[in-house]
Amino acid sequence: MVSKVASPADTGTVNRVLRILSAFAARDRWPLNELARELDLPRGSVHRLLKLCRPLGFVDQDAEGLYTPGIELYRVAGKLSADMPINRLAGPLLQGLRDATDETAMLVLLSRQDLRIFMSEIAWPSHPLRYTAPLNQLQPLTWGAAGRSILAFMRPEEIEEAIGQAAPSPLNSRPLDVPELRKTLEKIRLQGYATSYAERAPDMHGIAVPFFDQDGQVRGNLMLTVPHFRYDEKDQERHLGLLREASNELMRRLGWK
Repeated sequence: MVSKVASPADTGTVNRVLRILSAFAARDRWPLNELARELDLPRGSVHRLLKLCRPLGFVDQDAEGLYTPGIELYRVAGKLSADMPINRLAGPLLQGLRDATDETAMLVLLSRQDLRIFMSEIAWPSHPLRYTAPLNQLQPLTWGAAGRSILAFMRPEEIEEAIGQAAPSPLNSRPLDVPELRKTLEKIRLQGYATSYAERAPDMHGIAVPFFDQDGQVRGNLMLTVPHFRYDEKDQERHLGLLREASNELMRRLGWK
């Protein structure tokens, strides 16, 4: 196999710094050696760039010597996340879903470059027992309604690449059952939504409806999660109707008809 020759844009200082900062979205504490391996960069180069980032507040180091996000990175990320247009437009819709169901409502977005998803906005219900998920942390597409409702509508080559990653279950690390996944994706394409149980969190049911941009490309989903002890199968059609209505309204607000 012929290796791709990296362009200057792929190997320059700015590119490397941005890759280092992006790594904190996946994990908030990094030993230097593991971070260098993750980025496939020389240890010395990573150490030098981390030292450049520390005085600006984008990187910090804890008492154990592990590298962590700095306060400035948190400030910038929080400001941009709060101001993300899709979050602002989806926020009232999520609150409406939460109020109509008293369950957790989430906006899940696709990171197409990474072939992963992340929870971008959440409306929490009043119940103390509810689904909890970290915001803006990349997660695999191949598990749960959150990922599979999006994966089913991606391009065939993207689906194959996501399957090829063979990410284990985020709940219990069980291996991916590829034949089962393919059957599930076909079912999702036919019915237009996805359901799951105990794939990302124990004893949690999920139902998700995807939404699409003006070019017909899937961009994310709106989702409800319900703990098993509160779950009633008779509520599914009502929840599905609410999600479809909210998804259509979000696409309308975004101009994605």
